[in-house]
Amino acid sequence: MTVDAVRTVRVFLPCTGLGREARGFETFTRSCAAAMRGVHGAELTVFGGGGVLEAPERRVASLSRRGATAAVLGAVLRRDPYFVEQATFAAAFLPALVGGDPDVVYFADLNLGNALWHWRRLTGQRYRMLFYNGGATTQPFTRCDLVQQVSPEHLEAARARGEAMEREVLLPHGATIARDFAPAGAAERARTRTALGVPVSGALVLSVGALDASVKRMDYVIREVASLPSPRPHLLLLGTETAETPVLRRLATDALGAGGCTMATVPQAAALDAYRAADAFVLASLREGFGLAHVEALASGVPCLAHATATTAYIYGDDAVLGDLRSAGALTAALAATLVGGGNEAAARGRHERAYARFSWDALAPRYLELFRACADGRAPRLETA
Repeated sequence: MTVDAVRTVRVFLPCTGLGREARGFETFTRSCAAAMRGVHGAELTVFGGGGVLEAPERRVASLSRRGATAAVLGAVLRRDPYFVEQATFAAAFLPALVGGDPDVVYFADLNLGNALWHWRRLTGQRYRMLFYNGGATTQPFTRCDLVQQVSPEHLEAARARGEAMEREVLLPHGATIARDFAPAGAAERARTRTALGVPVSGALVLSVGALDASVKRMDYVIREVASLPSPRPHLLLLGTETAETPVLRRLATDALGAGGCTMATVPQAAALDAYRAADAFVLASLREGFGLAHVEALASGVPCLAHATATTAYIYGDDAVLGDLRSAGALTAALAATLVGGGNEAAARGRHERAYARFSWDALAPRYLELFRACADGRAPRLETA
């Protein structure tokens, strides 16, 4: 199967959590589809598992990983509820897959991909499978035709494992970034802070990610902010609640006082506003597949702090304070220096411009079109070095 330069390549984007979850892949799925709608030569159809979907996303009836039925079935099968979500989605997705006859299935849910690979093997359907490795899985890439790595760190890890490099391509996560930078004025910052329920005056430190300790290490952020001298900044933690969130809330109250920290789950638009109203952004996770929040923060112009990894160095370059955030006091010291420095519009504008040039859909959409065409054709994409 070859998709010539005239014919439109048909891409199906199934995302089992779309409408129900707020992971980076749900955000990516929507922004990718929206960006590519204006690109001649690609036709993307998005499928979500339920909850709140947006036009023209298509619903695939399936069990939610957070539901009681998925939990019971998972216990019976000795698999986690997320596996059940993917399995039920895969079964319900087959009529659309057969009737729609896509050129490419672009997926990130591993067990869904496994099921669709087996369906192709059994039926002889001719779609090709493109795996988006946004979660930095280390499992062998045997159930796909092409792998998109979003960071050089994970591309090199695949190389070290002995993966076939002709099936690997480096193409970073795209993001919706405005071409022009408009710094937030005092009135906008006050409105945003009021809407988020945080103090209008004083310093504001923001972290965005799942409200947990095991991955995003929000507990570390709380303790480090608590170690700052008075008057401490207000801490705003935005993300999806997890089983660890109640413990985090108690820790925040104990360490920062009843009014020292705000935790909330908000729509993406509100989170984007929060970056512009903050004085510093921090993400203390030690490992990320990519970390969309890094790019969102960078594009907003806010000063950023993160744990030093090959991926954060790739995203930020010199536009963030990167350090060893495994040790107590490291973030405290970095925050103290950052907050004393205050806002700098020229620096903020530079951060935005570099984020736009490297990660905006304006810059990346043509490369994604080539990725889809190459996958459909069964060849390596012709992409410049990321």
